[in-house]
Amino acid sequence: MTGRFIAATALKDVRRQLADPVGLLIWMGLPLAIGGLLVLVTGGGGSPRGRLLVADEDGSFLSGLVGGAAAQGPMAELFDVTPVGPDEGRRILDAGDASALVVLPAGLQDAVLGEGTAEIRLVTNPAQRILPGMVEEALEIAVELAFYGERLLGEPARQILDGPADGGSFFSDDAVAELTIAINTRLRELGDTLSPPLLTVEFVDPPDAGETDGPPGAVDLGMIFLPGMIFMSILFTAQGMSGDVWNEKRLGTLRRAASAPPPMAAILAGKLLAGGAVVGAVAVVGVALGLVLLELPPLHAPLAVLWITFAGAVMLSFFVLLQLLASGQQAGGMLSNLVLFPIVMLGGSFFPFEAMPEWMAAVGRWTPNGLALVRLEEIVAGQPDAGGLLAAALAIGLPAAAAFALSVRRLRGGFLVG
Repeated sequence: MTGRFIAATALKDVRRQLADPVGLLIWMGLPLAIGGLLVLVTGGGGSPRGRLLVADEDGSFLSGLVGGAAAQGPMAELFDVTPVGPDEGRRILDAGDASALVVLPAGLQDAVLGEGTAEIRLVTNPAQRILPGMVEEALEIAVELAFYGERLLGEPARQILDGPADGGSFFSDDAVAELTIAINTRLRELGDTLSPPLLTVEFVDPPDAGETDGPPGAVDLGMIFLPGMIFMSILFTAQGMSGDVWNEKRLGTLRRAASAPPPMAAILAGKLLAGGAVVGAVAVVGVALGLVLLELPPLHAPLAVLWITFAGAVMLSFFVLLQLLASGQQAGGMLSNLVLFPIVMLGGSFFPFEAMPEWMAAVGRWTPNGLALVRLEEIVAGQPDAGGLLAAALAIGLPAAAAFALSVRRLRGGFLVG
């Protein structure tokens, strides 16, 4: 009997939510809207990429080396490098279709290896800040390398670029030996400065490097933000549904249900079951978005939906208790909002824990939604930890059970007569 009553209560609440399709669509559409923004920002789930325009007016070996380094080196992981003419590059940049334009002027090689001067021009897109700043930093490093490289190996480099003295196609063996000895002698003179190196660099592949399709070291911003955005959705959903107790009190349906034989706990359990169903629908939308657009590992998608649904029911139990403790519907909405926004901020939904100050992230990971969010991040990364999930379920589930018991006591007490 009690089980049927809980199911009937849940079905009644779901039908009432379906009677307000606008509110329901707002809750379910939030993951879609946020996911669409993520796709626009990340270009489909990978690291943000920019477009770098390179106008080579010099056409020399050195200017070609600079352009080639941009197209094939570490910059290629962040930029699509496009050779252009100066005027064409400026038109593209003015249209907002590129991050930066680098103009390598005529006479660049002679200025670096000779006595002249040359000015590398950098024009950036004012609508962007991070990517153009990276281009500027890279150019400053390149200028420093050219400055010290010319002083260290300028003369041998000039001889190589000038070609064989007799105008032939190849250097003589004696010339090659002379150049090699000159370079070796110069480096040996600087041995105390260059060796041993002051820094030891060790390249270590991350454990999941073989499972990603992006370039080494790429950061998948979509996968970083997706769990937090989904939890923002379920928090707003839980907070919105928690106010339904006041609507039922105003309509008198809660008092009539309380006079029925099933215990008051069955009424509240039915509401939590209905809330879990709505949260589950929101979870399905968010996880499906991750599957389609952000390449979420499909094997763990069902686990992600179940975990989100459980966490949403837990958060609903907390918000219902806040509503029942308030003196009125308006006060209940205000009290739940006062709790909602701080835990959204601290719990990793507005900003991921990786972007927070260390102390704030440490606090946020111990909030109920923060505990659940950390485990969801493991699930979407394809690395769920059964022990961690169980511990988190107990850590947030036991307080939720206590909140449920207090809510039942409040329903039996002064809420209906207040």
